[in-house]
Amino acid sequence: MTNKNINHTGSKAWLEEYKKYLGDYGDEEFREYSKDITYDLEKFNDPIIVGAMIHRLIEERKKTNALFQVILEELRAIRSILEKGEGTVPSTSVPITSKTEILSEVDERIIAFVKEKGRATADEVQKALGYKGRNAASARLNRLYQLGLLEKKRAGRKVYYLVGGR
Repeated sequence: MTNKNINHTGSKAWLEEYKKYLGDYGDEEFREYSKDITYDLEKFNDPIIVGAMIHRLIEERKKTNALFQVILEELRAIRSILEKGEGTVPSTSVPITSKTEILSEVDERIIAFVKEKGRATADEVQKALGYKGRNAASARLNRLYQLGLLEKKRAGRKVYYLVGGR
């Protein structure tokens, strides 16, 4: 038994507001665009339909939570392996960072240069890559450091960058 008084949306008034919102559509166009909405509003007045939708949402949420639980267990197992140093992790020339970052060719050349030399300063990177000033080289090195792709070591007034994560 449906209760005709359960009309939370005021479907006719709502459709009039929706028609104003859409603007200069003709009545025929409006009927075509609002056909699905009108049908849905009529169905939402039926508590059995609303109950069935809520039940389906609850079931989907249970399935999603179960899937997330499996993913979480897998991540914990991977973390355990990595923390213990067990298993193998594919080696890359660039360390895996928490941020997915695509590096420019210039950044890749800087990393290769630092790796080849073992360590490098902003002055050395400036000369090697042909920068006019040291600030551009320093800014790029600092960005790579912030991404966790380079280590930074200070020796007196000089700052050296080394390949490796923090």
